[in-house]
Amino acid sequence: MQALDPLDHIAINDVLCRFFLAFDERDWAAMETCLAHEVFIDYASSGREPPGTMSGAEFVQRRRDAVDTLAKHHSFSNLLLSREPEGVRGRCNYLILRFDREFKEEGEDFYHSCGAYEFQFGKAEGAWKITRIAQRALRSWGNRRLHGGTRKVDGQHAKA
Repeated sequence: MQALDPLDHIAINDVLCRFFLAFDERDWAAMETCLAHEVFIDYASSGREPPGTMSGAEFVQRRRDAVDTLAKHHSFSNLLLSREPEGVRGRCNYLILRFDREFKEEGEDFYHSCGAYEFQFGKAEGAWKITRIAQRALRSWGNRRLHGGTRKVDGQHAKA
């Protein structure tokens, strides 16, 4: 394993900060700048679509289409980065807090999750970009029906 330059570590950390903040602020243009043209996505552990490759624009559009009324707060910690032949591999823990501001039913007005993300990063257009995202869900709690990515449609999980 080759050591990672400290400036690359800082730059990749910044990409992740911008990526997660883009979710929270629904800043789809900012999210797309964090992604490579093609991205491998694996959210299977949280009951979402099967793993596969899609364009960065398609990934963003799927998140945009997951219309919900949730206020979100993404946090990550324990970022580990290592240089590999295909780029830089990253792993971090995550905590996603989700609250429904418009919740008018009975029951819980939140749906939270925690686990780990595995990322791959590559250089494109002179900047680090996310080329692979794998979510390894540990636990979720609260009202599952609030989260568009976990709602079932015709017996299948919705794509979000």
